[in-house]
Amino acid sequence: MATLTATPPSTGRCEKPVFPILELPDELRDLVLGYVAPPDLRNICLAGRSIYAAAVAFLWKHVVLVDAWTLYSGAPDYQKWGERGCGDPDEHDDTPIIRRLLVLARNPLIASKVQKLTHRCHLPTPGIFNELPKMFFHAQTLSQDPRTRRLVHLAIQNMVNLQTLRIVFGHWHLTKALLEGFLDPARPKRVPLRKLWLESVSLDNAEIDFGDNMDLSGLKSIRIRRLRAQNANEVAMSFPEFQLNRGGHPMNMHNGAGGYYQTTVSFEELPGPHRGRIHDVEALVKIAEGFDDRIYDALPEAKEFIEQSLQNYLIPTSRSGQTSATPFIRILQMSAQSLTNLNLDWVLWRRLDPSKSPDDERKAAEMIDLLSKLRFPSLRAFQIRNAVVEPTKLPEGNYLLDRNNHGATPFLDFIEAHSKLQCLAWPMDRFYSLRRAPAIVAYRAREVVAHLGRTLLDLRVDSYYDQQGEPMTDESTTSLGLEAKARRRRFIAEFAPQLTKLKQIKMEGGIPRDEKREIIRALHYSPLEKLVLIGVSCPIGNTWGLNAEDLKRIDEGEHEYLGVLEEEHKDCLLSLTYGAPTVSRDFKFEPAYGWPPGPPMMYTIAAHHASTVTELKFCGYNGSPILSQSTPITQSLLSHLRCFHNLKQLVLSMWILTYFDHEDRDDEIISSWLNTRSPSSTAMVVVTPAGASPNPSPTSSQEAPPLVAPTVAPNTPPDGPAPEFDRWAVLLRTKFSPSALAYRVAADIGPYLSEQAKESPGGVRVRASFCLGTSTGDIFDLDLRIGRGDQVLEFVGPREEGEKGRWWDKLEARRWF
Repeated sequence: MATLTATPPSTGRCEKPVFPILELPDELRDLVLGYVAPPDLRNICLAGRSIYAAAVAFLWKHVVLVDAWTLYSGAPDYQKWGERGCGDPDEHDDTPIIRRLLVLARNPLIASKVQKLTHRCHLPTPGIFNELPKMFFHAQTLSQDPRTRRLVHLAIQNMVNLQTLRIVFGHWHLTKALLEGFLDPARPKRVPLRKLWLESVSLDNAEIDFGDNMDLSGLKSIRIRRLRAQNANEVAMSFPEFQLNRGGHPMNMHNGAGGYYQTTVSFEELPGPHRGRIHDVEALVKIAEGFDDRIYDALPEAKEFIEQSLQNYLIPTSRSGQTSATPFIRILQMSAQSLTNLNLDWVLWRRLDPSKSPDDERKAAEMIDLLSKLRFPSLRAFQIRNAVVEPTKLPEGNYLLDRNNHGATPFLDFIEAHSKLQCLAWPMDRFYSLRRAPAIVAYRAREVVAHLGRTLLDLRVDSYYDQQGEPMTDESTTSLGLEAKARRRRFIAEFAPQLTKLKQIKMEGGIPRDEKREIIRALHYSPLEKLVLIGVSCPIGNTWGLNAEDLKRIDEGEHEYLGVLEEEHKDCLLSLTYGAPTVSRDFKFEPAYGWPPGPPMMYTIAAHHASTVTELKFCGYNGSPILSQSTPITQSLLSHLRCFHNLKQLVLSMWILTYFDHEDRDDEIISSWLNTRSPSSTAMVVVTPAGASPNPSPTSSQEAPPLVAPTVAPNTPPDGPAPEFDRWAVLLRTKFSPSALAYRVAADIGPYLSEQAKESPGGVRVRASFCLGTSTGDIFDLDLRIGRGDQVLEFVGPREEGEKGRWWDKLEARRWF
């Protein structure tokens, strides 16, 4: 930081400070400032006018608009809701949002530095399985004050260099204001909006249809994720469907960290003894107005600025007179010429109970049909992902390379028109139908597949989740199950073997293990670098034994383990543990289903792709390796990891036993992780200098074994009974602390990794994924690097998926956005 220090004047006269960093070329100066932490940047801004402009650009490069929870003075009194929020907590206080917007609206220089804007609610995003299907996002009382929306408009006029807009679990009114402002063709701008991310929001009534004037050329990437495709204003919620509110019914929601948080929601009809009584919407709006008045009374500068701006307030561009029924289709239409990446992820095409909206299926089919008719000359990535639960399934009869129920080929037409595709995501059982296609359609499909075989670099396929887990092979007897199996196997036989350039593949959901294996074999001639297998069951095999019998022998809690837990062919696996995976030089793929005695999944992966793979990800807890208590079969299932000499990263689900003294200790373990987490928890902790012993020791920079004070009864004489130690406190620190877990994982996984990979700079990054939570079962990931001699080089975690640093890292690192 020496170069940032101002040089003192050489004479007694008052002279401007000189900053050597400003003498550097702009590129080098920006490179240096990019490494400066925000608190230091704020101090640099105060050092002088000459350095201010350079530093403020980094300080305001990314603006985050997030609300807060605020408790006002006075005891909560729900009988006084009509008295404007008297003594109640405001679950969605917009004060932090208003403060930032005020700076942007008042200071064009600062606003012009903003390149990326993210708006999100302060609450954790809804759980995808239990909460998302029941949640509506058009909450009327959140960010409902017209003064706030006016401030948004004024701020947008100054953000002339914004390139990325992300709205994740955003408030409905703010979402509309941001979209209407940034998509307005009359908005002042120096660069066009290039990236748009919409997740867990409502687009209802967003007035973004600007008619022929609407021009989104320049928009290159769109990600639409976890939202309702249909206009929620056209249907009435029905219990247990709900939406957030400022006041209303208290509700516990999943916090993603092993527990719950409480917030207030509204139902169309109240549950419990008040069932059938509709929430008083006017009363809830009045509560919100009371909260907003208190917010603006505490921000007189914001009130004054908004009032003064009223006389010069610009009326937004006139819309075409009607609100688009499908706003995101309208966005796609107007960005078609420049769009390169289109991702539709976990889109809710229908409600959880289809009987509540009989028209959902028809509307979804119409929207999918509209999508198939769009053309994007520059499209590189097209993804329809996570069609894995009932609300997200594609409408029946839609196939990528075949006719639909009406005999048309809308998506075959679509793929033919987009010859530049490098990334594709599509449900595995919706590539082909089972009907015999006319010769011309079959020919066109073969031509498309041959072309994709030469261009695709990234492929993702998924199938419907089964809570019981994935079987070794599909033995369905129902007509629907048999048809789905046949369609998946057509993909394996006709599509997968044609791919010769593929570098990454991800398989998720209820794909049977033998079908995953056959896809891996079919990709023999692809230079595969990244392989991701995600399901309920461990994709590489069952280490727990038939019906978890091996696990039950070591589980003192005598838990019941449900789901698909089939027995591995132990004798055969043991005989192949140390064998070198091989494959014929003139290998020709022929599908072979079932799981007879033979090599394990890892053997197959190594035989076909060990020379090119750099990243492996195996997620699924049923049957996963047990931390520090491996069953005998584990070695046979993991041993061929040693063949991956170029491996840089391994992600593996692991099972952790927490039972002690007659109870499961998940919640206490999670609490200890959260309580000891520091603000720097997102940084790797270096724990072992090069050449140091891999074993924990007080001399290394990792945590030393704790000194736990003995519990001694009062007035115990010196020669009395020996003190009793708190055994659980000892175990908590020595077995479940972050550093102890890092060494346990290294001891379990390190011996299976290639010595060549571990000796590479930085070693191998291993992410051990644990499922903890007595009532919730949340995912916590521990990241560590394992080097030569199975040393733990550094670690971070365990962290839940919503942990701040990890959440932002994942957001920024998304491929194809």
